[in-house]
Amino acid sequence: MVVYPETPIDYASGKIISGVKNLREGLDPDILAYWYKRVEDRSREVVPPHLKDKIHFQQDRILWMKFKMDVSKRAVPYVMQVIEEYIPMMPYSTGLYFRKVQEILTDEMNKELR
Repeated sequence: MVVYPETPIDYASGKIISGVKNLREGLDPDILAYWYKRVEDRSREVVPPHLKDKIHFQQDRILWMKFKMDVSKRAVPYVMQVIEEYIPMMPYSTGLYFRKVQEILTDEMNKELR
């Protein structure tokens, strides 16, 4: 049995609620950890052999949405490439999160050049 909203307001509120739920789920710490692990593993596959040990991501034990990224400057372009490769597969809000990660990595690399 399909239930249809009685009013346009019910329909709109249902759409908003489902949209917020989807956005919130994409920022779940377990989902972020999953994508960090995928990015870390794939980055280690594509970097030259001497850089494989220079890529480490670690989830904060208290702030579950915070991750420590320990990446060699020489490995950053590979990590950025892998993030770009995975963003289309991620939930929308997770993709936005990783866009911000890319921005932070770029800013950190630019600081080193100044």
